[in-house]
Amino acid sequence: MESMHIKEITELAGLTKGHGLYLFKNQDQYITRVADFVISGAKRGEYSIIIENDRLLPLITKRLMETADESSLEKAKFINNFDFYYAKGDLGINSIFDFLPTLIEGYSERDVAIRSWAHVEWRDEQEVITKLLFSEQSADTIVTETELLSVCAYDSERVSKDLEEGLLNCHNFLINDENRLT
Repeated sequence: MESMHIKEITELAGLTKGHGLYLFKNQDQYITRVADFVISGAKRGEYSIIIENDRLLPLITKRLMETADESSLEKAKFINNFDFYYAKGDLGINSIFDFLPTLIEGYSERDVAIRSWAHVEWRDEQEVITKLLFSEQSADTIVTETELLSVCAYDSERVSKDLEEGLLNCHNFLINDENRLT
């Protein structure tokens, strides 16, 4: 059963807040989405916190270097997704705000606008769906309270129907590549 409150979108450029879900199938399209996210945020003067794995990070960086100007590149900050999600030894949510002072020199909540993109991955473990959904519900609360724009990206090959249903209920928009005009 799909969530009643979720809005389906194809473009991120006009969004300034919300908790989005992106179930991707194509790695190149995924990398383009991350680069577009960073560039559109930089145009608004926002920092983009990208939580990503070591395998895709060089590809994203390369794409940004090909498509973004220097000021946009300076607004992109990266966190290893394993370090982020397993910082406490077990899959769980950590607040982006805990990482900001080490990522952005002179960070102050009053004068720095941020957005986040998180590639959610997990190792095989028991009760992973329960842990992921708990983390997503916690993230949804943080995003709502802080009025962030935050995208959670999942490789669709790893997402079961049960997990997808739960994720749809934890987000207020779904990014759809099917009708994307680029």
